Amino acid sequence: MSIVFFVLILIIATVFSNALDTKIKFLPRAIIQIMMGLALSFIPNFNHFNLNPEVFMLAIIAPLMFYDGMNTNIVKLKRTLSNTFSLAIGLAVVTIILVGYLGYALLPHIPIALAFALAAIITPTDAVAVSSVTENLDLPNEAMLSLKNESLFNDASGIVMFDLALTAFHTGHFSPVLSIFNYLYVFFGGLIVGWIVGWLFVRLQLLLIETDIDNPNIIVPINFIKPFAIYLLAEMFDTSGILAVVAAGLIQSTQAQSLRLTSTKTQMVSKTTYEIFTNLMNGFVFILLGVSFPTVIYDITNEGRQVSSLGYLILVGIILYIVMIIIRYLWVTLKLANIRIRPADKVLNHFLIAINGIHGTITLSMAFSIPIVLHGKIFPFRNDIIFIAATVIILSLLVPSIILPLMLPAKSYSYSLEDISTYRQKMIEYAIKRVHDADEDPVETQAVIATLRSQQSILQRPKRNATYKILQKCFNLEEKLLQEMVDNGEISVKQQTFYERMSLFQSFQLHQSFIQHFMYRARFYFIKLSHRFKRRIKRVDPLVVTKKFNNARDELAQVENEISPQIFAYLKEHLNADNRAEIHWIEEYYRERHRRFQNNTRANEIQEELFINAFQNEYNFIQEQLGKKNISRELASLLYEQVSNDEWVYMQNDSIYA
Repeated sequence: MSIVFFVLILIIATVFSNALDTKIKFLPRAIIQIMMGLALSFIPNFNHFNLNPEVFMLAIIAPLMFYDGMNTNIVKLKRTLSNTFSLAIGLAVVTIILVGYLGYALLPHIPIALAFALAAIITPTDAVAVSSVTENLDLPNEAMLSLKNESLFNDASGIVMFDLALTAFHTGHFSPVLSIFNYLYVFFGGLIVGWIVGWLFVRLQLLLIETDIDNPNIIVPINFIKPFAIYLLAEMFDTSGILAVVAAGLIQSTQAQSLRLTSTKTQMVSKTTYEIFTNLMNGFVFILLGVSFPTVIYDITNEGRQVSSLGYLILVGIILYIVMIIIRYLWVTLKLANIRIRPADKVLNHFLIAINGIHGTITLSMAFSIPIVLHGKIFPFRNDIIFIAATVIILSLLVPSIILPLMLPAKSYSYSLEDISTYRQKMIEYAIKRVHDADEDPVETQAVIATLRSQQSILQRPKRNATYKILQKCFNLEEKLLQEMVDNGEISVKQQTFYERMSLFQSFQLHQSFIQHFMYRARFYFIKLSHRFKRRIKRVDPLVVTKKFNNARDELAQVENEISPQIFAYLKEHLNADNRAEIHWIEEYYRERHRRFQNNTRANEIQEELFINAFQNEYNFIQEQLGKKNISRELASLLYEQVSNDEWVYMQNDSIYA
């Protein structure tokens, strides 16, 4: 299968699983994505999928860990650094040793080195999976902070111990002293490489800012390749590439204040790009697990088991998972990691830290990084180890998903979705009223108002029949106004007839289907060509034709200037909750029709002034509501962010800012 097609299918599966996640509330997103991967495994070219662990670590894990480091609160990390290393190094090493011996006892046929390799695989925790399981629950801040910081660094502990175990199995030799020094070199060497290279990248970005060449076409690609380059460089020095990208991300976090000097456009594009990319990569991880799981079962079933039945392997996975929970609970209960928790909440928080030792990306990648062949023979016990690791991953996702909602309340906010919608509507209506009060050109005013209303995201698709009924009333009003203008001597009967023909022609077009409209346009095009050909034969001066056309357009424009304001006033007067979508559609129709006959050189300038006024009034509304304590500071911040984003989008995309 083409790699492009394979990646495309995974992207579609990730998007589809994210859509399901918005509807399926009782399952964490990771479980939904694993199930999506299982469904993909029934596709012929997916049912014998083998993951390349080196590509997986570089292409997926490296940018994810960099992004986690970049979004880590460095102040809180410094405050809890001793606890973080206690969990990421001390707890990880102790867990690997104890679980390694237990695994060897449960699997007596397996070499002890591979038992420790299995323990190293299932020890690292995954912040992404933790967030997936707990995102809708009110998890205590200290517990969540400890889990997130632990997962940033314990990956390296698992990877280093895993490499040591595989080396001992390959060579048959194990040196404790050499292993300790190797562990320290890999661990702290990765941090140093990441710190140095991350600092150099930050200095490069600051230099680009100082020289005014920090546009998105330069900054975004640099930020995109940064984690890959740092990971590869750290691996070249035989240090931890994972810790290197984490350290680089932390350096990026510490320099956030200085990097804010870059352009707003660059910051917005960088943030959006990374959010989309990491969301896709997170989905890839668990979808790949689902795709890979049937292959492992097939290999164990058909290529011979070297330990025992599938049932026994599942039992081993359950036992190892329970023991790891107990070890984690004892570690924090014995204050080997001194987490600041109120005495009344200690038991709950200790249990939450224990049960939320959720496994995912690193566990999966290490399991698949076990060589397929060793010394020309199939690597022993590979499928058994991968199956046990997959069992632990699924258990660590399912158990908290079932238990935590029974123990913790749903996440609470100082505002509700209804509050967001209500105050957003009020804010926009406030801005619209101020735009009306500006008393500018009515057509340009209506254009700005229509754009502001599009922020509300409440407009439904207009109903066809209802739209035509209102439109017919507008046409009747036009005829009445035209007749009054003729009676008052403001326009001639010829101008009246010309305008009515134009209105009738456009009304006819509105009632056409797409195919009818297409055929009509094709017929019009051929008639236009024939007229040009006849003019050339008769030698008609094109300047004369152009002058006649401009005169006719000017006459229509004069009539439009009189009629359009009254049509808009009529639509505004009859606007209600039931016909909002239809009225807005008709306003857009008349506004575009009016623009065709106008040549207002100040149109863009007027719109720009009105937009600036509207956005400023939206900010004023939020400040006013905050001052009256009608809204919380959190809701105010959310509304401020929405207005800022809307303002940025209009400035970048609307032609009036071009």
